[in-house]
Amino acid sequence: MNRTRTRLTVGAGIALAGLLLPALGASASTQHPVHEPIPAGVTSSSAIQAHRYSWATGFDSGSSGPNWIHENFFIRSQSLIDRTGSIEDNHSITETYVRDKAGNAFEFGVSSDGANPTMRPTLFTTTWTAGKFDGYEAGFVSTSSVKPGSFKPPTGTSPEFGYTITGGKVWFTYGGKNIGYVSKSHWPGGFRAVTETQTYGEVYNNSPGGSRIPTMNGSVSHYRTSTGSHLAWYGVNSPYRITHATGTGFTFSG
Repeated sequence: MNRTRTRLTVGAGIALAGLLLPALGASASTQHPVHEPIPAGVTSSSAIQAHRYSWATGFDSGSSGPNWIHENFFIRSQSLIDRTGSIEDNHSITETYVRDKAGNAFEFGVSSDGANPTMRPTLFTTTWTAGKFDGYEAGFVSTSSVKPGSFKPPTGTSPEFGYTITGGKVWFTYGGKNIGYVSKSHWPGGFRAVTETQTYGEVYNNSPGGSRIPTMNGSVSHYRTSTGSHLAWYGVNSPYRITHATGTGFTFSG
């Protein structure tokens, strides 16, 4: 599937529209929606599935990915009631997705979903091995009381999220402190040099077409990396907008 990227005009308010599929798709799980790549050569059924997604995505400017990123996500309550009056398996996410050449990947951020429909978003991590989804908190070894899958950052705050890759091992941080890691042994040969990063807000609405859709409102700020790269391109699909975009963050709403 082709992706539309719009080169950033620093400091400009942006209202972008175009065809952009994020690296991830989703279906429901008991705790979080399960992300799955949307394949090339979209069929009619997968096109319908893709239509249920709305997103606002920032792409890193680097030709090779950073071995660490630190950034701040604004935390706010997310409504998931759609036009049917049901929460179904909808979700609202703010996250960063990181992949290496072998198709290994991980994600980190916050999510509201059917298991957490109107409360503040929950911290999460995921891993992928050679393009196959391993699960939420898969391989995660906790080293603090801030545990993905249960910890809910306070609303109205903009805590720092991040990762660091060292010798094939991935450390995750929250509030500037390590909270746990995924060991090198989780991926054959460890996690390798990063080839892609995306930072985005995403909503999945299981019953599209109505005027009431799940909330996707938030912001990313203070984006910084080990390579000095920045957010340089953005993609978005209607009805959402990206505003106040700079090289270090953006605001998304809809």
